Amino acid sequence: METKQKARIRRLMALLKQPARIHLKDAARMLEVSVMTIRRDLNQEDTDLPLSLLGGYIVMVNKPASSLPAAAPVKKSQQGELAIAELAAGLVSEHDVVFFDNGSEMPLVISMIPDEMTFTGICYSHQVFIALNQKPNATAILCGGTYRPKSDAIYDPNNPSPLDSLNPRKVFISASGIHTHFGVSWFNPDDLMTKQKAVRRGLRKVVLARHSLFDEVAPASIGPLSTFDILISDRRIPPEYESQCRDGSVKIITPDASGNEGSR
Repeated sequence: METKQKARIRRLMALLKQPARIHLKDAARMLEVSVMTIRRDLNQEDTDLPLSLLGGYIVMVNKPASSLPAAAPVKKSQQGELAIAELAAGLVSEHDVVFFDNGSEMPLVISMIPDEMTFTGICYSHQVFIALNQKPNATAILCGGTYRPKSDAIYDPNNPSPLDSLNPRKVFISASGIHTHFGVSWFNPDDLMTKQKAVRRGLRKVVLARHSLFDEVAPASIGPLSTFDILISDRRIPPEYESQCRDGSVKIITPDASGNEGSR
């Protein structure tokens, strides 16, 4: 069983996969603990701990200090992705079959899943496939085809896909925009066929969207908000979307609420 301390260390390591370092105060705020708690975590007598505190910044010990770039604040989008990733990872259960979309937050979702959990991940993103292979008890299924660097996607609409015969228990879908009239949308129309197929095959459909994406409309329409069973965001969503979720029986999950609408 993963302890709270080990969970915090895992989350710190996930944070450091994007920036080379993170300030101690930023890490404490994002993990919702005190600075002293993180200091104690980093000072534990564990020689294998891959993190170190250097000049007020948490760094990976295998990254030389001389190679670190100038200090930069953690972007709000990264904070939002962390909050969403933690909530989404909490939905994954033992022996689940899960579809992971190709959004930038998906590798972070996978990193938040406890290492001891056994599950199967279906993906069509190179980065997501790498993240799945880093989990010791995960089975990764990669949809084959041509690599599309624009959206880090791998698929071939003219040939069979694992999604043709598998029924994922959970489907995590990334969004580029959510709108009351135009629904959930994505920036690259070429990815639409795979996304919609995953939604059709999934038993429980979950859309992940930062608060900044509401009222945005991207070129490719995935479907109306009511297509999904759960909406996860990094903060409370606007009232008009709460109303739409209530009408469509879509459960809302945000860091300040475990879900204020009943799921279907």
